[in-house]
Amino acid sequence: MGCIHTMTEQRPIKDQILVVIHDPTAYVRVVGRGNFKNSVALKQFGTAAIDQDARSIVLDMTDCVGMDSTFMGVLAGLAFRLKQRCGGEILMVNLSPRTRSLLATLGLDRVIRPFMLGATPPEHLRVLEETEELDRLPAASESQRLTTETMIEAHENLGAVSEGNVPKFTDVLAYLRDDLARSEQKPEENGDDS
Repeated sequence: MGCIHTMTEQRPIKDQILVVIHDPTAYVRVVGRGNFKNSVALKQFGTAAIDQDARSIVLDMTDCVGMDSTFMGVLAGLAFRLKQRCGGEILMVNLSPRTRSLLATLGLDRVIRPFMLGATPPEHLRVLEETEELDRLPAASESQRLTTETMIEAHENLGAVSEGNVPKFTDVLAYLRDDLARSEQKPEENGDDS
C-alpha cells in the first residue's frame, strides 16, 4: 500500500509558461512541456514583446521536460521576427541534454543561442535568479482555427530553418491544411440551414 500512496502523491508537472519583461529583454520560463497547447499564447506574448521593442527573448528551460515541433516552430518564427526587427536574438538557457538535443535535431541551434544548465550568460543570470514572481501566461484563445493556423506557420518556420525539415513535416502540413480547409467549409454548411 505504501507504493500506491507514494504514486498518488506524485503529480505530473502542469504545463505552463511564466513571463516577465525587463527592458529590453522578455524572459520566459517553460514549466513542463512546451507544446501546441501553449504555443499560441507564447507566440502572442513574444510578438507583443517584440512590438514593444524587446531586443531579446530569454527562455529558462530549467523546468522544461520536452518540446514538440509546434512549440519549436513558434520559437523559430519569433527568432526570425526578432532578428529582422532589431537584429535581436532568442537565447535558451539551462537546457538539459535532452532539450538541447531536440534543438539540434531540427536545426534550431542555428537561429537560437543555446546554453546548457549552469552556463547562463551573467547579464541574464541575475534577472532569472531574482525573478521569482513571474506572471503565468494565460491560455490563448481556444479557437481551433487559430491553433491550426499557428501549427501550420510553426511547421513552415521549421522548413525555413533547415531544408532537411521540409520532408519531415510534409505530411503534417498537408493534414493541417486539409483540416483547416474542412473547418472553413463547415460555417458555410451551417449557414445554409438558417
